[in-house]
Amino acid sequence: MSGKPRILIVDDEPDMLSGCANILAALGNKPIPVSDGRLAIDLINEDEFDLIFCDLLMPDIDGMQIVETVQRIAPQTPIIIFSAYGTIDRAVAAMKAGAFDFIEKPLDTERLKISLEKGLRQRNLIKEHDNLIKQLEDKYRYDNIISTSSAMKSVFEMIESVSQSEANVLITGESGTGKELIARSIHAHSKRKTKPFVPVNCGAFPENLFEAELFGYEKGAFTDATHRKIGLLEFADGGTFFLDEVCELPISLQVKMLRMLQDRLLRRVGGNELIKIDLRLISATNQDIQKALNDEQIREDFYYRLNVINIHVPPLREREGDITLLLNYFLSQKLKSSSKEVKGFTNEALEQLEKYNWPGNVRELENVVERAVTLVKSEQITTAELPMPILSKKSLSYSFTDLTLTQAKQNAIDKTERKYLLYLLKKHNGNVTKISEEAGMTRRNIHRMLNRHSLDPNAGRFT
Repeated sequence: MSGKPRILIVDDEPDMLSGCANILAALGNKPIPVSDGRLAIDLINEDEFDLIFCDLLMPDIDGMQIVETVQRIAPQTPIIIFSAYGTIDRAVAAMKAGAFDFIEKPLDTERLKISLEKGLRQRNLIKEHDNLIKQLEDKYRYDNIISTSSAMKSVFEMIESVSQSEANVLITGESGTGKELIARSIHAHSKRKTKPFVPVNCGAFPENLFEAELFGYEKGAFTDATHRKIGLLEFADGGTFFLDEVCELPISLQVKMLRMLQDRLLRRVGGNELIKIDLRLISATNQDIQKALNDEQIREDFYYRLNVINIHVPPLREREGDITLLLNYFLSQKLKSSSKEVKGFTNEALEQLEKYNWPGNVRELENVVERAVTLVKSEQITTAELPMPILSKKSLSYSFTDLTLTQAKQNAIDKTERKYLLYLLKKHNGNVTKISEEAGMTRRNIHRMLNRHSLDPNAGRFT
């Protein structure tokens, strides 16, 4: 809406209705006077208003029912109740139900003006908040991924590039960094976007059932195979197949997946027919892929087939500026399904949240905000609503509370490796040849490490 504030007035008394409309018009507003409660509810359902004035006692539909309707349909619109002497208790009940204010009859022009100004100010604050959230989402989001950090900007650029190709992609990064969101984003921007996106978590199936789930089976293939079943790979035909936690895929299935990727053919369990398949494979893992290769957890030939293009998603602790951005974003999202009016975080709570290491990354942060919104009893989230790990001294460094020993070691290695690369980039001004010589590694391996940490040797600024 634009121009003069549009104000709905609902009252069954003609003199009250016209008198209020005249005052509001004289104050620069556009009044919409209605004498019937049912018509008012129809208008609230169909249109948008900056403010609503409503009499409490009316025939058929009273002010209380209109308050309830506004709370359900347009909770962002302040509603002010007119209340005659003797109905103050009901006016207070209406306030508890969601009314913004009430004015006693007979109408006092000055009191009406004060309530009007307060109501419009409240409506403008809500509009500004909604606009800020929209601007935040438009400026800092790529599909459903919210970020303002330079590290994630590199990831977004990679998504743009690889979406237009058919190359297989391996997404690496810690648990909770949003690897599936990135896979979905690649699919959504690709030529395959109108076809299925089929995600599969490799740790979710027992090994003896996994082949049948992936490749499907023919009737009679085993004892319980009473009918033919189409596998997940066939469901993804024409689209994108997402293998999450790919290092958990059994070696026997890695061999069969490799053959399927090479020949673009699959055979259902218990079947003889070779079925043509057209899909793009995107994989993801939170493990150290080099260690998985060394430990023979993943076949080398399968790895090279997966890792045509690597996208490394940096952990939240390395995404400068994103913690506060994501806290405010998730707060606005959680409040949409809550009746609470929370304006933000106290400075002390924000300080603790920004210090915390976030081992569970964006997923953990979202859960913390949801918990805080559930527990908060005031207009701001305080440290009282934060879980203990965030308030402990460990949060200043690595928080090991939810990590296995392997994960804790990998966190330390990743942090040291990134710092070392930044040191070499700065020292040699991004010259990869000189960096590889000093590090005693091939240029190819240096480039892989740089990609894994989303570091661009041509950036010219290394921090």
